[in-house]
Amino acid sequence: MAEHAFSGPFATTRKRLLKAVLATMLVICVAAAVAGAIYGVHISLDMLLGAVVVLLPTGWVALALTSARSTFSPIWLGLARYSLAALGFATLFAMRPGSHPLAVLAGSAMGLFLPTALVAKSKWSGRYGGQED
Repeated sequence: MAEHAFSGPFATTRKRLLKAVLATMLVICVAAAVAGAIYGVHISLDMLLGAVVVLLPTGWVALALTSARSTFSPIWLGLARYSLAALGFATLFAMRPGSHPLAVLAGSAMGLFLPTALVAKSKWSGRYGGQED
């Protein structure tokens, strides 16, 4: 666990990426709660599972890519991220064949695009008048 300590050359990047992943999960939880109140608890659960399938590999890549002793190239980490997500989707639909595909897609799309948008926003606001982490 020492290799994941918040020190070293990538500490700021690691903190920014992990904050973006956690903030994304919070946003998705709120969106899933709203969708669950409107459409039912199954839709909410499907949105959350779709997001988890994407966010777990994303968090792992954020830790592995910014590790002081990273032994993987970014290309292999990207390939592993999407392969793990594909395996997660296969497992999700095998274990829950009645999952609503649009809810899973909505959760996974938010999990895919929101971390990038949040990192870009924090970088933009830090550079142009906002607080730097």
